[in-house]
Amino acid sequence: MTYYSADRKFTDTVHNEVALKEIYPQLGWKVFPMNPDELNRIDLEQGIDYVMIDRQGKKHNVQERFREYHYHFYKDATLRYRRDHSDDADQIESEFYKIKADYLVYGIINGSKAQVRNRAKEFSFVKYAVIDLKVLFKQIGKRKIILDEKIGKPEIINGVMHAAVNENTDYSSNFVAFDVKGLNDLFGRENIILIQEGFY
Repeated sequence: MTYYSADRKFTDTVHNEVALKEIYPQLGWKVFPMNPDELNRIDLEQGIDYVMIDRQGKKHNVQERFREYHYHFYKDATLRYRRDHSDDADQIESEFYKIKADYLVYGIINGSKAQVRNRAKEFSFVKYAVIDLKVLFKQIGKRKIILDEKIGKPEIINGVMHAAVNENTDYSSNFVAFDVKGLNDLFGRENIILIQEGFY
């Protein structure tokens, strides 16, 4: 099984069995039904995992990023950034560059991918956050958030969030880490965090 198909299956399972129960009801959002091939296309091309619809009938494009329990002590939410070791030039710039989603739904569950795959237990989130990506990228454009490859974890310096760029241990890609509480501290007036649990 490829990385993509394995990751997608994990995301879909957590989406169906946990996020639809624990996150989306708080927002009043439900899944907008779509053709699976079209959903797969917008995932690959635009970083959109699901299209949700709210009570007023407005659609919201979301990217979901779910992690295993052993990441629970991290205080940040991450986006894949680059795949500099990829043989395919089209794959070097990852979701950070292509993402057209409105929101990042980021959550850490109380188990592992293997347990999810084997349906080994009842799953729930130990922490989650829904982040407004329009606000996030606006602040990056204003240089109120700076991507910083020189630090190991995100930090706020002189009122500016320095988001750490870190390499995955298998060198498959690197990722940008944004401190969730720091995002709220700096940009809470713009409602950058719609809802959260466990981050602060």
